[in-house]
Amino acid sequence: MQALFERTRSLTTALAASFLLLGALLSSAPAPQSERALVFRDVDVFDGSRTIRSTTILVRGGMIRALGADVAIPPSAQVIDCKGKTLLPGLFDAHTHLGATQGEQFLQDALNFGITTELEMWGSDASLALRKKMAAGGFTDTADFRTAGIGITVPHGHPTQMGGPSIPTLALGGDVQAFVDARITEGADYIKIIYEHAYPTLTKQQLEDVVAAAHRRNELVVIHITTQSDARDAIAAGVDGLAHIFADSPPEPGVAEFAAQHHVFVIPTLSVIEAVTGASDKPWWQSASHVGPYITPSMRRTLEVKLPPGFGAKLKLAHAEAAVGTLRRARASILAGTDAPAPGLAHGLSLHRELELFVLSGLTPLEALASATSEPARAFGFHDRGRIAEGLRADLLLVNGDPTVDITATRDIVGIWKLGVSHPRRSTDGPIEKR
Repeated sequence: MQALFERTRSLTTALAASFLLLGALLSSAPAPQSERALVFRDVDVFDGSRTIRSTTILVRGGMIRALGADVAIPPSAQVIDCKGKTLLPGLFDAHTHLGATQGEQFLQDALNFGITTELEMWGSDASLALRKKMAAGGFTDTADFRTAGIGITVPHGHPTQMGGPSIPTLALGGDVQAFVDARITEGADYIKIIYEHAYPTLTKQQLEDVVAAAHRRNELVVIHITTQSDARDAIAAGVDGLAHIFADSPPEPGVAEFAAQHHVFVIPTLSVIEAVTGASDKPWWQSASHVGPYITPSMRRTLEVKLPPGFGAKLKLAHAEAAVGTLRRARASILAGTDAPAPGLAHGLSLHRELELFVLSGLTPLEALASATSEPARAFGFHDRGRIAEGLRADLLLVNGDPTVDITATRDIVGIWKLGVSHPRRSTDGPIEKR
């Protein structure tokens, strides 16, 4: 039991460190949707589930208006010839944190790497306020986001050990429905539970009661777990999704099937496990093509955080990758998320590594792309994005090459559009014109 406690504490401590990384706040300004028609001609399309070769996409007023080989091109349209390029739905990062002071900057970093929607898995009063501000605007220079707000934990439970402003906690015997309702009133888009036995945590009965209370309000429930036994408890309690995958031991028979049978999605966050365990001798981004010019000084600071020698040594990326492979074979829903800005990770950039790690774990490139587009859209009830189809938002990512064959092609970005508005991608030296 002590060994298990130390293994889970190692991962949780590393995840907690993400909230200690602070930097300058950058401003964001709303921009209008483009009314001029935009046409992608002779483009290969990944529509969220399949590839459509050499087609045409018409965008107007922030929405996808037509798709097909015979689309009529308006005379005044801006036409982009896309031979040799692939158009993707804007990507999701299904597990991030915005912190208290850097929210807009993080969302700008995300959009600069083609992530048009982030799902924050534990927030703050600041992120709840930013959520309301952005809902009233129409920011096109930041990724869109949704937030769990301040999640559900017990007194002295994770993440209270990190200090900072006090947060509400659910005491044993407390009014569960009232506690959940308060989180919804604050503005939470879904409910996040901490179930982490390295610290004081919910009892199984409390866990079941919280899930039931959230579902009575038609709220989605996502739960933080780090062990297989906790994953089983969470699935049995009726949660909708797991945040993180276990890395303390190889996957046991039946765990993946149990998740699939209960229609539970999983956000493995392999990239944070890779960073925590030091699985690579050299950080991937130092030698990766197409990313270096876009890594800002503030991103570099989080990427270069040094953990103590041996930190995370009892965790193995191979266990987590094996678990993802079993989930894939069981046909469980897998969503791409990073836990940025945890040590060694950065908003936007790290999602591209997550996709590569998924492929290394046994997913096909098509499945990996779906994990960052249509799968999170479906899981979190987004009916307006995550796919390329008529009537949906024109949140789009154009890349050189074919990421349905080589997943690393997602990094070779040609252009980014949010609601049909082109995002002028910025490098550390300033704006870079689209190729």
